[in-house]
Amino acid sequence: MKNLFLFLFICLLSNSFTYADNKIIKIYEEQFKQGLISEDEYNAVKKNFENKNPKKNSEPKKTLKLIKKEKSKKLKFFKKEKEPIFDDDLALLEIYDKKKFEEEFKKYPNEIIEFFGKNSNNVSRAKKAGQYMSIEFNRSAKGQAKFPGRMIKAMAAYEFLYIDRLRDSKEALLRYKEKKNSKYLRKSADEKKIRSLISMNNGRKKMREALGMTLDTPRIEAAKKFWYLGEFLEMGTAVKNENYDKNLEKRKKLLNDYKQKITKLKEKIQSEEKETELN
Repeated sequence: MKNLFLFLFICLLSNSFTYADNKIIKIYEEQFKQGLISEDEYNAVKKNFENKNPKKNSEPKKTLKLIKKEKSKKLKFFKKEKEPIFDDDLALLEIYDKKKFEEEFKKYPNEIIEFFGKNSNNVSRAKKAGQYMSIEFNRSAKGQAKFPGRMIKAMAAYEFLYIDRLRDSKEALLRYKEKKNSKYLRKSADEKKIRSLISMNNGRKKMREALGMTLDTPRIEAAKKFWYLGEFLEMGTAVKNENYDKNLEKRKKLLNDYKQKITKLKEKIQSEEKETELN
């Protein structure tokens, strides 16, 4: 009678804990060897487990392990993509000051003020800058050759887009500067915004360096140089003339080289921005 209860108890366990089947069968095998149960009882239990649990249970476990491995690889991949935030890059990021930037806008050349609108604010200026850049940075090589000045003006517009990103990231930047050495709830989101800012600032640096300027060049002066050079390039029109100075060929070559550098710079900036968005 005792053995019968043991047999029923093991059968119930087999339905609830299928992963332990092999261990239970071994227990029964030992009991059979010790003479505690009959051969028929042992064979009945063994047959019961084999019928209910054919070679199913091991395969899903392997699949689950494979899925976990794939996920862990993906996580490692994305972690590697995240660039470290260096203190030197962080120090170059300004803290947005609405009053300061609004007062600064009044000192820009009239041409720039009229382009964005005299009564515009930082948000509306950034929106217009983004729209203008979207058109000019995505022009074909033929379009850029036709409108070379607009590409340079788009570099001035980039300065205004950057100002609005400073506005949008102000809280994240302040919070991160205060708590960067500790863990806090929004740290991951703050780091994402800061990486985007650093990427944009690097873009500003490269654009300025293309015209012999640095990040230390005052924003008004930088925007003025971009804008005036753009207007100068827009003044020229193509004219067919067989009697021209040979030196014009050299100038044309220099201008083409300059355009190529601008195109490469644009592509590099767009590539870096895409990498930052993935992070």
